[in-house]
Amino acid sequence: MALPTKVLVGTFAVAVTAVTALTCPPHIGPKGVRVHLPPSFENNTYHSSCAAPPTGWYFQPWSMFYAFIPQYAAFRNFQYDPTPIDPSKPAGLVNDLSSFQLPGNETIYTACGVDTPHPTFLAVLDYAGTGILEGAISKYSMLAWGCDTHRAKYYASYSTAAELSGTPAGIDVMSTSDVGPDEATVGALAEALEKLGNAEISALVATLTKTTQDGRRKGLPMVNTYDDYCKSNEDLINIIS
Repeated sequence: MALPTKVLVGTFAVAVTAVTALTCPPHIGPKGVRVHLPPSFENNTYHSSCAAPPTGWYFQPWSMFYAFIPQYAAFRNFQYDPTPIDPSKPAGLVNDLSSFQLPGNETIYTACGVDTPHPTFLAVLDYAGTGILEGAISKYSMLAWGCDTHRAKYYASYSTAAELSGTPAGIDVMSTSDVGPDEATVGALAEALEKLGNAEISALVATLTKTTQDGRRKGLPMVNTYDDYCKSNEDLINIIS
């Protein structure tokens, strides 16, 4: 099970700007929504003007608020905390660390992997599972990124299917806010993605489900230890079996 499209970005070698990692783009909220198809899609109009986030923009804690994949929609309080494997090389390999709870269970489960920035495409990461997920691969593409009306950062990403774990392709929407992107921004994002005219993306957008963020992890420290246990992915044995 390659975990959500956590998709990706801020670490792309070509995405270098003088903007700090905490900066919002010039336009925020619905007016700031900019979308594009995954660059690997056939007959797509993606080009260099589809800007990637500044290097480092991606490296901070995120919470998932919308998902297509049913198993992710069933998770509670899903969080994602990507970090550079080598802090001196922010455009290099990424520690892919997720954590979540299940319904009726206060246990916090972890999942780890390694992300490699795509050598050609902006804002694309190649995910590789570790431990019991070794051999699971997926490509994560940033569809949109920015700040909502309240200047909380968000992004939407598309992930290809991970055949080894039986995980289908899907879209996730992540936010740095405890309450997620505001409704106006989410509505503008969904409308813009549908207007791309791609049948697969439109179908995924139509079935996006709001995930559960019930506050039961509020006040608890972020799970950000990328250690051997996390890399073993043993927490997932009973979940993906």
